[in-house]
Amino acid sequence: MLCEECRDELSSPIKITPEQIQLYAVRPTRAALVDLWGRPHRLDPRTLIGRQVDGQGLAILEPSVSRHHAHVLLDDQGQWAIRDLGSANGTFSDDRLIETTSPVKDRDRIRFGHIAFYFIGDVEQLPVPKLGRTMTATIRPKDVSTTPSPEFPQEPDEERTDVGLPTMKFKLHEPTGGGGGLIEVDGKQVQLTTTQFELMALMIRRMSAESHQPELVRGFVRSSELIADLSWDTREPSENHVKQLVRRVRRALMKSEIGDLIESRHRFGYRLRAIPRTE
Repeated sequence: MLCEECRDELSSPIKITPEQIQLYAVRPTRAALVDLWGRPHRLDPRTLIGRQVDGQGLAILEPSVSRHHAHVLLDDQGQWAIRDLGSANGTFSDDRLIETTSPVKDRDRIRFGHIAFYFIGDVEQLPVPKLGRTMTATIRPKDVSTTPSPEFPQEPDEERTDVGLPTMKFKLHEPTGGGGGLIEVDGKQVQLTTTQFELMALMIRRMSAESHQPELVRGFVRSSELIADLSWDTREPSENHVKQLVRRVRRALMKSEIGDLIESRHRFGYRLRAIPRTE
């Protein structure tokens, strides 16, 4: 079973049912793709992912998935990789578009069109679900802890009242061709997708522009403004999409050893947990 946060990571604006994901394996390995419902789909050494798999592979019966979308491959050295087959809506690893054959690691989040999975290198390491009235076993990514810690604090919707914000140097590098951007924070860099980059850029600008405001309320951006102003990949973005976006940016910042720079406060919205340094 997946924890609630991991289910959010795999969820999409496209609603599907378990019956729309069907596995036809011939020589299943220990590796698997885990779907939104926590079900592991064991992979063959060469697994075709697509809307029509002709008797062998993982069929995803959803329009954003191409007829033959991608291959998941095991090489002679025991390493797994993923290759896009010219799909219409792309194959992504942790929100990075795969353009060539790319290695895939344990607990990576893989998305085909709008449908996402976790890649698990060895299903025997997964907890055994306790089936019955309650299902208590969970699968969590490596970077998510069940208890708060300085490195990975609990993120969801808690009310914060941080004051004494640090001053930090931010540099934004946005390629002219689009496709996201690079943010540098006190010399440490993080690559973000287009929507993630826009979120950070908006919060940086807002915090800089509201220097006249008391620090306790300075720099907040409401969810309604984010829904209206950011470049979403869905026609009807919602509060849930904003929460997922913020979670992903927090994780990207922490993985890059920058730290959690997004503060959330009930009725106020989200803001940068730092004051941008002007030079």
